[in-house]
Amino acid sequence: MDIDINTLQDYLDGKLSDEENLEVQVYLSDHMDDPEVQSLLEGAFDSFRIEKEEDTFRSLTATRARLGIAPRRALRPFIRLAAAAVTLLLAVPAALQVGYHLHKEPAPVAWMELSVPTAQTRELTLPDGTHLSLGAESRVTWPESFTGEERRIFLDGEVTAKVAKDPEHPFIIQSGDIDVRVHGTTFNFKSYRNNTLVEMMLLEGSVSMDIHSEEGTREVRLTPGDIAQYNRQDGDVVLGKFSPESFRVFSDERSFSFFNIPLSDIAADLERAFGTKIVVADQSIVSHRFLAFFTNHESLDEILRLLSANGDLRVVRSDGVVYLYGK
Repeated sequence: MDIDINTLQDYLDGKLSDEENLEVQVYLSDHMDDPEVQSLLEGAFDSFRIEKEEDTFRSLTATRARLGIAPRRALRPFIRLAAAAVTLLLAVPAALQVGYHLHKEPAPVAWMELSVPTAQTRELTLPDGTHLSLGAESRVTWPESFTGEERRIFLDGEVTAKVAKDPEHPFIIQSGDIDVRVHGTTFNFKSYRNNTLVEMMLLEGSVSMDIHSEEGTREVRLTPGDIAQYNRQDGDVVLGKFSPESFRVFSDERSFSFFNIPLSDIAADLERAFGTKIVVADQSIVSHRFLAFFTNHESLDEILRLLSANGDLRVVRSDGVVYLYGK
């Protein structure tokens, strides 16, 4: 979402809903170094009526320090840790009013972030006990503690999740235009922003995917053994079946399961997993789909050789880059 000074002021005054607060916090975390965002924050601080009481002045100073604002109103950029490190994202308090409200409001929720490097995976346990296995180049953002009516996290990437059961507080993964809602279950969810397909594979329990578009919201419910693929380009949703007993997640010896996946998405998945640039150089094969499974820790060369075994795909290497052509 984009924010303006009025939205930011409503956020600081505590006038937004919980969902709107989350969206503003994530937006600020992602754009804290943007000059426009810095200007908005400066304007918001300047709009506050500064009382003369010494304790209020100290509150303002402390608040500015938490947000990285120097005494002369220069907003210092947030220090970003190296990739794969867990970064504490200082969320702006929902009621950042100077003075009495600063002492009365509860402590703001701190947001955490984990970014997975290329060719690596990561394991993460959330505050509620939910366990996440994250694929290469995935990024997940979550609160330091779940305090509201729901447990919401934000994802760009691939995750195998074992969600802790808590019927009173549904677990939600938000990924762009998709909300995955669960209570307690195990599933594999892939939603990279540059992939054509969003894919959900349910191993245990039950989940629903809410797909938001200009036409409204579609709900897709899954039971164990269901696989749902949503095509972001044409809006189609395809439901299929797989065997949960024989399915191996990506983190298990770097397994790959391509269920009728377009070559463009396969190339992106392999590039992330192996750290090798892969270019689909022939536009006529970008949308060609493959049904293939690799569960024996195959190398990139072995996977490409098997994908091209029928002669419809040519693999050319040049200067460390893999180029894919039609026959």
